Parts: sequence; structure tokens; C-alpha cells
Amino acid sequence: MTTQRTLTSLPCSIASSTPRNVKLLNVSSLSSLKASMFPISSLRELQVVKNVASQSLEVKKLVYLYLLHYAEKRPNEALLSINSFQKDLGDTNPLVRAWALRTMAGIRLHVIAPLVLVAVGKCARDPSVYVRKCAANALPKLHDLQLEEHSSTIEEIVGILLSDHSPGVVGAAAAAFNSVCPNNYSLVGRSYKRLCEVLPDVEEWGQIVLIGILLRYAIARHGLVKKSIMFSLHGKESPQSEKDGLDVEFSLEKDSSMDLKFNSEMASMVSRCYIEGPDEYLSRSSYTNRIFSEFHNAKFTSGKSNDDVKILLQCTLPLLWSNNSAVVLAAAGVHWIMVPCEDVKRIVKPLLFLLRSSSTSKYVVLCNIQVFAKAMPSLFAPHFEDFFIISSDSYQIKALKLEILCTIATESSISSIFKEFQDYIQDPDRSFAADAVAAIGLCAQKLPKMAITFLEGLLALTRQELLTTEFGSIEGEAGVLVQVLTSIKSIIKQDPPNHEKVVIQLVRSLDSIKVPAARAIIIWMMGEYNNLGEIIPRMVTTVLQYLAWSFSSEALETKLQILNTTFKVCQIAVLVLLKWGKINCCGMLWKVNHYIISLYILYYVFLFGIFYLGFLPN
Repeated sequence: MTTQRTLTSLPCSIASSTPRNVKLLNVSSLSSLKASMFPISSLRELQVVKNVASQSLEVKKLVYLYLLHYAEKRPNEALLSINSFQKDLGDTNPLVRAWALRTMAGIRLHVIAPLVLVAVGKCARDPSVYVRKCAANALPKLHDLQLEEHSSTIEEIVGILLSDHSPGVVGAAAAAFNSVCPNNYSLVGRSYKRLCEVLPDVEEWGQIVLIGILLRYAIARHGLVKKSIMFSLHGKESPQSEKDGLDVEFSLEKDSSMDLKFNSEMASMVSRCYIEGPDEYLSRSSYTNRIFSEFHNAKFTSGKSNDDVKILLQCTLPLLWSNNSAVVLAAAGVHWIMVPCEDVKRIVKPLLFLLRSSSTSKYVVLCNIQVFAKAMPSLFAPHFEDFFIISSDSYQIKALKLEILCTIATESSISSIFKEFQDYIQDPDRSFAADAVAAIGLCAQKLPKMAITFLEGLLALTRQELLTTEFGSIEGEAGVLVQVLTSIKSIIKQDPPNHEKVVIQLVRSLDSIKVPAARAIIIWMMGEYNNLGEIIPRMVTTVLQYLAWSFSSEALETKLQILNTTFKVCQIAVLVLLKWGKINCCGMLWKVNHYIISLYILYYVFLFGIFYLGFLPN
């Protein structure tokens, strides 16, 4: 049986380690603590709630916590404390006022919502900064109760807090604005310049929210900046847009609801394009059907003559070197969207510094750089070495760096990048090695002049792997081989006549390749280029005969490509017979004979295909 121990019975070492300036709870406080932590009966619960009127700050805080946790389960007890809360809102101690407001807003009962709204409005004008900040934090909780009849009052309080002179209150008010009325830009317009000036002093996480609000307001208020990246991606200047660098002024309060909705949609559309990346966003059918007509009527402004744009860029410029990586990315997004193309380079060094210095946010930074590099590859092209892969990088980071290197590769840097790719192919992680091979294929498509160099390297890799490894036994190595052949196929597509020998070499190695996906790729190339040059048409008969005899032992994907190839060859053979049947040329009769023989083989291959695919599943 355990016994209670008093403070005097504690060991001397513990008692002596207690700071002298710590205020110890008295016996009544300890009993109240036990009551709040272990609610036993309704009578005990009432006793706990009654302690809300206690003069002890420790007891009062414990009761507030109790009410926050049990208000939904015991609403009657929570309602009993409303009078005490309203009394505490007038307390001389700002901590008590803030605790009372926070508890009232956290109870979330529709019955007391009007009282909470009045309390929030009162605390929004409180002389204490901490109380006003708690009022801003309470607004999203009120908004979650869906008080439609009080929505205008809530938005008015948001406007009051946004114009507050304290940076701490402004950051909380910005978060409330995003939750309550994210498209009510008239509230931002009242104190836009003040918000820009106080932005560097707002807490870091509040800066992120406030930067997004100011950016959306600037786009909705003035439109896109001419000669910016987003302007070049989205549309052309319309006759109604800005002329001679002068912005057409208008008032958000007096605009029609349709105009305000359009401006809000344009702001959110630009934000989505930045977040998702221009390639994915611009490829949407719903976007392409509307974008040109919408931006024809949109407004455009000048970043050099527009005061609102200038002050936004000036206040976010120091934040590019913030200690918080999220703030740096938010500030970089503003400059990416709002500055002319020639000034975008100012975001490069902060992003590269962040990439080198912050290992925890490296993936997010690379995602942003990937968006920037796709839209403007020359921005990071001189800094390609910063994206070389190190051993400590995770697979996801390695994949992003490979994609960025492919995007920013130029004729001057491709030699160094190709050497790096060759080292990556030897990586023990064979999935990453396959990605490196795929990156070589992408670079070859981007830089056709280097295609022959890339192709020779890939063919050498194929020969090396065929001699040293049985690909059918190792799944990772099989993936590398398949990716090598896929990259070779993409290079051949660019200029088939100059790569006839490559196709012949691959077809001759078909017997030594056992991976079904790799065999399927080579068979596809055989069918696609069966009429290329003079040697490949002569090989068709022999290859199809070999495939016909091995058809029953092939994998399903290989069987499908054999049938696909046979159909292509059959088409060419029929066309040649129809064409040459009218030509009296004895010198070409030997070629006709080859195609006639191939037709007999095709007939048997089709019979094999119908039989095995239909009745003997692999």
C-alpha cells in the first residue's frame, strides 16, 4: 500500500535542487490539481469548474486546460464557467485575459459563439500585444463554427488586426486571413504598404503566410509584370493592359463581384502554376481551353514604375538570406513571379547557398529549383557542378538532381556531365544506375550533336554488361539493360538512317539477351525499321524464322512485340508486292522472293500467336 509523500519528506538532494524563486503550490492547489487530472464524479467536476474563480494563476490555468479537454463531453460544466471567463476578460493581468479568450474560443460550442465573437472583438483592441495575438488565433476557430450571419463581423476584426502596429499580431492576423477570407483583398489594400514595411520584423512562420498574401494581392490588384517569367509563360499583352508603363488604378471596394472573382482566380492560377511547375500545369486541357481568352482581358503592369510591386520586391529582398529555408523559398517565389527576366538571377545564389547549407530542406529546395530550371534553364546552367550527386544523398534527391542536370545541360557543360553520368552507372544502387542511363538518353534528345557520343557509350555499356553479367538472374541489372536499350531507341528515333548499323548490331545480339523487356525493345526496333537500308530487309526473314521457333518459350510482352513486328513487316511486304508487281525489273525479283517467303513465315507466326496467347497463357 502506497503512502503520500509531502515535500518535506523528499530527499535532501531533490529539495536542495529546487530553485528558490519557484512558487510552490499550496495544499488547496494540489487538491485542485488532483481533481482536474482525475475527474471521478459530477460533484467533483463541479468543484473543478468552481476553481476557475481562484486567485491562483496555476489553479486557474489548470482549470482552463480541463475545460478545453472536456468541453465537448461535458458542455454543461463548460457553460457554468462562461461568467467567470467574461469576468477574467477584464482582469488587469494580460495573461489572464489571454487565457480566458483562448479557452472560450477553444470550447467551440455554438451556444456561446456570439459571446466569443464579442470577446474577440474586445480583445482585438486590447492594449496588450499578447492578448491581441490570441484574438487573431481565435478567429479561425470561430470561422470553423460556420457562423454565416457573423461572417462580416469576423472579417472586420481580421482587417483591424492586419493593420496592427505589432509584428507579432500581424503574423497571427495573416494566418487568420488565410483561414477566414483569403480572397477579400480589400482588407489587405487598406494597409498594404504598412504590411510590406513590417514584413521583415514578423516571426518567420508568419512571414511565409504574409508573403503569400501580399503576392496574391499584388497579382489581383495589378496583374502580371511585363517581361516576367510568368508573363512569358501565360499570355500576351492585351490592348486593355497597361500602356507606356502606367498602371491603371482601380479600387477593390468598388469593383464588381465578377471582376474581383476574376482577379482572385488569376492570382490563385499563377500560384498553382508556380507550385506545380509550368510543364504540368500548362499541359492540362482545362487550362489550355481557357487560358488565352482569360489572359487576353487581364491586366499587366511594370515592375519598375509600379510602387506596390517595387515595395513588395524591396521588402522581400533581404528575406532571400533568411535563416529559415521556407522564408527563403517564399521570397524567391515572389521574385520569380514579379521581376523581369533579367533580374531573376538574384534568386540563384540564395537558393544554392540554401542547398549546400541545409540538409533537412534539400529535397524541397531541389523541387523549387527544378521548377525554375524547367522554365529558364540558363539560370542555373553555369552552376551545374552544384547538382553533382554525393554519396550521402537519398534516392529521391539523386533523381531530382539527375533531372535538373538534364534540364540545364549545355554544349559547354555536357562533357563534364556525361563523365558524371558514367560514374553514376557504376553505382551499387542499380535503380539509380538505370536512372542515370535514362538521363543520358534525355541529354541526347536535348543536344543532338552529342547523340553519337552518347550512343557509343551506351553500346559499350551493353557489350560490357552482356559479357560480365547474366541479366536474367539479377532484377536490378535487368532494369539497367532495359533502360540502356530504351535510351538507344530514343536516340535512333531522332535520325534512323544514320543509325542503321546500330539496329543491325542489336538484332544480332538478340540471341544473347534473355531479359523479356529488353528482347521486346529490340524486336520492336526490328519491326519499326524493317525497311531501313539494304541489310535489314535481308535479315527480316531469318529473324522472323528465329522468333517463330522460339515463340512458345517467350514471355507475354515479347510475344506481343513479335506479333506487332510481324504485322508491320506484312504491311511493307504487301505494299512492295503491289508496287513491284507492275514493274518489269528482273534485278529486283530476288527481293520479291524474300518477301514471299516471309509471308509464309508470317502465316505460321500468326498461328503460333493465336494458339499460345489464346490457349496457353504464359
